[in-house]
Amino acid sequence: MERTEANLMDYILGVDGGGSTCRAAIATADGRLLGRGKAGSANIYSDPTQSLSSILHAAKEACEDAGLTEDALQHTFAVLGLAGANAHNDPVGLAENLPFAAVQVVSDSLIALEGAHGSEDGVIGILGTGSNFMARKGEKHYYLGGWGFHCGDQGSGAKMGERALEEALLAHDGLRKLCPLTEHILRQFDDDPRKLSEFARTAKPKDFGEFMPIILIYAKQQSSLALDIVEEGTTYVASALRLLSDDGKLPIALLGGLSHAYDAFLPPDLKQFIVPAKNDALRGALAMAERENALNT
Repeated sequence: MERTEANLMDYILGVDGGGSTCRAAIATADGRLLGRGKAGSANIYSDPTQSLSSILHAAKEACEDAGLTEDALQHTFAVLGLAGANAHNDPVGLAENLPFAAVQVVSDSLIALEGAHGSEDGVIGILGTGSNFMARKGEKHYYLGGWGFHCGDQGSGAKMGERALEEALLAHDGLRKLCPLTEHILRQFDDDPRKLSEFARTAKPKDFGEFMPIILIYAKQQSSLALDIVEEGTTYVASALRLLSDDGKLPIALLGGLSHAYDAFLPPDLKQFIVPAKNDALRGALAMAERENALNT
């Protein structure tokens, strides 16, 4: 995505905006880290307004942490790696509402790939509130998934959480047998399906994702429904990783809040190609900002 034109900036800013959390880091033009900030969700596809607020809050907090005034943002080259950027109609136009001197908007998967593998070929799977995948093969990038909660994000915490709530309502109606997982969920809503339905009506993806820890607890206890939900997600994730890695010919890094959970459930033949990430997505965003800022002189 295009960036606004500017001369070399005094500062660079990296933003890692996900479905649950937005992190920011500000550094000098040569990459010396000065401060960090954190805010709420920043998925510009599902909630653009909230995303702008989170980015700005995290950036201001990073300035405060660095001992800088907010005016520093007007002398900053920012790389914003945002969930939903690949599906949003005008991510650059949206970012122009922010105070940075120059902005490059990319998907959160691109900054994660940069952080995990540096300039080398490899595959990443981002598994948290949402899900998306990306590979670098030579000079080309390949994206898979990340199409948002309503029509995508298979294998994500949000999707699996929503499925668990659906099953709880089916169990309440007598169309499924009650099981430990659905009993647990119904108790959280005082065994009142109207409360569950009302929650779901206004819930954001991150709200559904908050049920994922419960699903994992019951999956480890061999609860059949919890296992079915996790195995369905695992099948999708494994298929995506096999496709992008050419059946394991490229190293794979798993990132996000569910990465360790999937590491436990993925097939052994695929797990042998999983490697630790060299750095996180926020460091990837800063590395891109440093490089692009230097090229802009």
